[in-house]
Amino acid sequence: MIDLDDYGASPQKKWLPTQFRKLSHGKSDKLPPVEKSLINKKGSDKKVKPNQQEKPPEEQESATAAAVQLEAEDEEATAIELPPPMKPIQDTASALSGANAAPSSSEDATGTANKITKALSLKSLEEPSSAQAPADLTEIEQFVKQKVENLKYLENDGSGSAMAMGLVGGGGDGSSSSTMALNGGHTIAAKPAISPQFSENEAADENLTEEQGIEDILRKRNYALRELVTTEDAYVNDLSQIVNGYIAEIRNPSSTVPIPDDLKGGKERMVFGNIEAIYEWHRDHFLKSLQKCLQNPYELGSLIKRSERKLHMYVVYCQNKPVSEHIVQEHMSYFDELRLKLKYKLCLGDMLIKPVQRIMKYELLLKDILKHTLRAGLTEEVPGLKEAMHIMQVVPKAANDMMDVGRLQKFEGKITTQGKLLLHGPLYCVEGASSSDKNSYNSQKPKELHVFLFEQNIIFAEIVGKKTQFTSPNYIYKAHIQVNKMTLQDLSDQTNGNRFSLCSIDPQRSSLSYICTAPTPELHNEWLNTIHEILKTQNDFLKALVSPIAYQKELTKDS
Repeated sequence: MIDLDDYGASPQKKWLPTQFRKLSHGKSDKLPPVEKSLINKKGSDKKVKPNQQEKPPEEQESATAAAVQLEAEDEEATAIELPPPMKPIQDTASALSGANAAPSSSEDATGTANKITKALSLKSLEEPSSAQAPADLTEIEQFVKQKVENLKYLENDGSGSAMAMGLVGGGGDGSSSSTMALNGGHTIAAKPAISPQFSENEAADENLTEEQGIEDILRKRNYALRELVTTEDAYVNDLSQIVNGYIAEIRNPSSTVPIPDDLKGGKERMVFGNIEAIYEWHRDHFLKSLQKCLQNPYELGSLIKRSERKLHMYVVYCQNKPVSEHIVQEHMSYFDELRLKLKYKLCLGDMLIKPVQRIMKYELLLKDILKHTLRAGLTEEVPGLKEAMHIMQVVPKAANDMMDVGRLQKFEGKITTQGKLLLHGPLYCVEGASSSDKNSYNSQKPKELHVFLFEQNIIFAEIVGKKTQFTSPNYIYKAHIQVNKMTLQDLSDQTNGNRFSLCSIDPQRSSLSYICTAPTPELHNEWLNTIHEILKTQNDFLKALVSPIAYQKELTKDS
């Protein structure tokens, strides 16, 4: 008897559709091997291979007879009721996931069950017989029946819609999907039901994420606050080198570096200004208070507010700064000898600029802290920090203005007695021209002057040098007009541009007048408004001095 395994055939082959059977037709010499990818069954080692030698004629006739007999048996097997032929399954997972759509009626559920049965049958055919046993139809029917009953129950719950959950696993990982059938028969994907336990965990995760975000913001704010304290400590050390190094050595009578005669008699004090007072306040009070703010950040705003009066020491220091620079430049060799003896890296000029740099940097540090405070939602700390930032904007501006005033030379009198500096900047001026004398104005070329408007006087100065990254110009006094003996007239129009005239009404200086032109319309309006305001204040003060009762009645009437 001929063994069918010798030719790659097996009794299971009769269950395959016809298109899967590749038998030889018209070739009686040999049978080609059956493809493994279709039935996934290993053939016998006795299968004929193309490179083997041709068998004797007797064996070829026996093989041909066996093939004819096998084909006849296959034709008889096709008469048995079998599932309709299907296309070869390329992806088992995609075929099974097609069952995830939930039926909207019992008929759809039955159709889905048939599809499941076919898919499982083909899956069993696709895998090797050695790796998987034949599918148990009883188990499949029981599984489908249970799902159909669940669908019927959901359809009859009176809600008008049904939700099918986990009918068939969507993939090989055992995960399930769910759909919702609406009244129209359409299905939409629905999220799986979430248990109260899961909802609580999800809410807790969201709260945890939010808390982590706030903690991250607060960590950044603490970092900015530590930077403020760290740089303050380094700044105090720099001031210590000036006070305990340079100043102590200059005042040391037994110093090996003799002080020049030109610096004796207290002139060395003009080099350092009030830097000793600044150093002592930062060392004994401000630094220690900032260190406490590391534990209590909400106290930072109130600390800056309490320190506003002390911070105005920088205005005095900056006012003396131009004089200090001039003296240091004249005695550079002496101060370099002191630097070498003290073993300092920076020269004295670079160290004396430290207070100016520090007062300018406070605003940037506070701005960073305020940003993180707003992001963290600490609204109760915001007003104090904003007020602190305002202080750190006003004080540096005043200090910078006073440095420009300190560069004013040859002014007869004390600058400190001129009152508050209201405004200063360059203007293009024509001297000796009045608003009625247009010929005089047109005959002269406007000259750029630096004008300082104080509460008591307005000072005109010539500009010497140009402002660069490392140097600033000096100002040489030219003239001044007393504010309480001055008139203002706006001459701006389409023809004249941004002009205004300032004339002295002092009998001793009646010929003194200037026609000034601002670089931009905005600056023109700023100068006009500031001068108008100070003139009004001066007139009110004069009225109060001459007739206080009448002035008081006028105020009462206006109110």
